[in-house]
Amino acid sequence: MTTLSVPVHQRRSGIYRLTEHLNSGLEAHFWGCAAILVLVFFAVSVVQDLRLKMWNDEIVTLYVAQQGSPTDIVKATRDGMDNAPPLYPILVSAILPFFKPDALAVRLPSTLGFVAMLMFVLGFCRRRVSGLYAFIAALLAFISCAFYATEGRSYGLVLGCVAGALFCWQGAVASQRRALWLASLSFCVAFATALHFYSVCLLLPLAAGELLRLLRQKKMEYSVFLAMLPAILVLVIHYPLIAASRKYLAHFWAPGVASWHQVPDFYLQFALAPAAVMLVGLIAVAIRPDSGEEPAADRPALPAYEWLAVGILALAPIVVIFVSRYTTHVFLLRYTAWAAIGLAILSASVLYVCCRAVPLVGVAVFAVLLAIVMIRQTRSLREEPKLRQGDAIFRQLQSVPDGAEPVVIAYDHAFMELSYYAAPALRERLVYPLDRTLELRYSGADLDYLLLSGMRAHTRLKIVDLATLLNVNPHFILAARPNDYLPEYLRQSGYRLTPIGSETEAVVYKVGKP
Repeated sequence: MTTLSVPVHQRRSGIYRLTEHLNSGLEAHFWGCAAILVLVFFAVSVVQDLRLKMWNDEIVTLYVAQQGSPTDIVKATRDGMDNAPPLYPILVSAILPFFKPDALAVRLPSTLGFVAMLMFVLGFCRRRVSGLYAFIAALLAFISCAFYATEGRSYGLVLGCVAGALFCWQGAVASQRRALWLASLSFCVAFATALHFYSVCLLLPLAAGELLRLLRQKKMEYSVFLAMLPAILVLVIHYPLIAASRKYLAHFWAPGVASWHQVPDFYLQFALAPAAVMLVGLIAVAIRPDSGEEPAADRPALPAYEWLAVGILALAPIVVIFVSRYTTHVFLLRYTAWAAIGLAILSASVLYVCCRAVPLVGVAVFAVLLAIVMIRQTRSLREEPKLRQGDAIFRQLQSVPDGAEPVVIAYDHAFMELSYYAAPALRERLVYPLDRTLELRYSGADLDYLLLSGMRAHTRLKIVDLATLLNVNPHFILAARPNDYLPEYLRQSGYRLTPIGSETEAVVYKVGKP
């Protein structure tokens, strides 16, 4: 059986010389290689920012950002236009006049945050492991969270802040310039919390790691803990918005209700690649016989307190779900996407500890991960841009003749996308009906009603009460998916629904009053 421990004379073969050259090249030119890799990722992401069509949540970000001043954006958020904190739309509002199209302005802060995450992960790992394994950590983080590099919501920027907080905490421990590192740490945790309130849970792994460090060194200092306090202050400042958002919690969207089944869901989505890499390292240890060789010791890997912090960061979704079940009752997987940073660093560090004496394993893992990233990026650039949630309805509406009849969209996400991307003649006819009672009866949630009510108060979108729509319009066009409640309700109310076109994903009807 082939083993992972290779005699010295065999290491002179071509594959091992290539491995040694790659390792030494990454060590000698680490930051140059990092800059090239990150710039390529940034360029591809900007291309995607420009070419991909915005989906519902991003269009919400745009409409909130278009409210004007930060005060207006905060007011619109308090009125229910969005259930996310206002900081990200404020940033988008500041750059909207300078970046076109709108999709680029909406997504650019998140793209920059994602790129910053990659740099901070590289920097954090570079201090503890060899360059090869630092790149493995960055590639794992990219694979797990690539979606947020081009999404116009706060999550990409939160990823950058979380990775930055880890990097600054590490720097504050080791550097003589503690004041600068602590100020940067304080900014990162406060900014992340202002972008998304669940990010305050980042304090738990940082506090646990710092406490273990102080206990092992048998000294007590409070500077790092004091640097974390502004994140708590951010929550206090945002309390009026938090209180206003409680109306969303009573009947929240069912998939967003915190439950234990979300724990495996989270790790299936974010942890498959890191788990596979960690497994490679453990297998390498299991099948390598004791050859009497000492592993390379140029870098000692993570100290105990960093292992603890990164480990708790990787397990943060479990804690957040537990807390959410007894507080807000709301949790979506993306709320703790930043835990993927802990998973990536943890997996790369385990692989380093297990395989640093056998560089070929690390090089093979690096090559596979880089190939996965390149294939995914190439495929994404070749995919035809289309509406993410409204495309089926949009295709069906192409068969609708021109006219004055309103076109009622039964699905709110499709309505938002079509209201932005449809041709002017169609866009002017689009209507979305609101009825909280029906929404609660058929779906058990009123989130769409609340958000679209806030949108109606602050935009020119045609969002009307269903009863008013039916009273004013005896005939109209209805576009719906098979699982939308409006066609069933209209039939039960005696309306005639005549399909104009149909497919499995969406149906367009001509509706007549009974």
